[in-house]
Amino acid sequence: MKALALAVTLSLTLAIAAIAQDSKPSPKSNGASRQPAEAAANIDVAAIQKKIDEFSEAIKREPKNDAYYGARGQGYKRLGKLDLAEKDFTQAISINPTRQAYFHIRGNVYGLQKRHRESYLDYTKALECGPKTHGLYLNQGQAAILAGDYKSALSAAKTAQQMKPDDLETLVLLGSAEQMSGMLQESLKHLTRAIELNPKDGGAFSIRGTTYQKLGQSELAKQDKEQAKRLGFQL
Repeated sequence: MKALALAVTLSLTLAIAAIAQDSKPSPKSNGASRQPAEAAANIDVAAIQKKIDEFSEAIKREPKNDAYYGARGQGYKRLGKLDLAEKDFTQAISINPTRQAYFHIRGNVYGLQKRHRESYLDYTKALECGPKTHGLYLNQGQAAILAGDYKSALSAAKTAQQMKPDDLETLVLLGSAEQMSGMLQESLKHLTRAIELNPKDGGAFSIRGTTYQKLGQSELAKQDKEQAKRLGFQL
């Protein structure tokens, strides 16, 4: 699970860094598109398929039981069958539209499908359902920035940072959203803090390099980009 979480974090940093320099991440560098296959490689596919079949039978008996759709949707998601997972969570939501987890997980599914606007809307709905957690605000902000909605990304990142001031992912997200919004000094401050917390974060160096570039500080921008490469960060 730690490896999978790291892959998700890395893919988001890659995507955000690419947006920061007005380019698109290449298929090779975008870990999000590979995640279902990576996840499937580390799970017991047969066991999960068996559970899916069991929940399918349960749904035949109780077609209005939202929990069965949610559980089967989780199974499909773990196998990388994202269209089927989306369908099940949508059905679960239609039966029980107040359960936060359904919106949260469907938001994850949309993100894996690169449907970032829909992902953002689902995370927003999950927050409305409550409770309002740091992780959900972080998800919401990441989806917003990948959707090109920098105002919403900035709002979510600020709220997340109030909850966890020195969280690395939050600082990188906040610095990125500030950069996109033209708040370059604030971006520099938060990205520098992220680097202080983890000087081996190549993504933070890359994004800060773009901030320096936008500030007209070409030498510092070059140094950060080179450091990002030395740390193995490649777009």
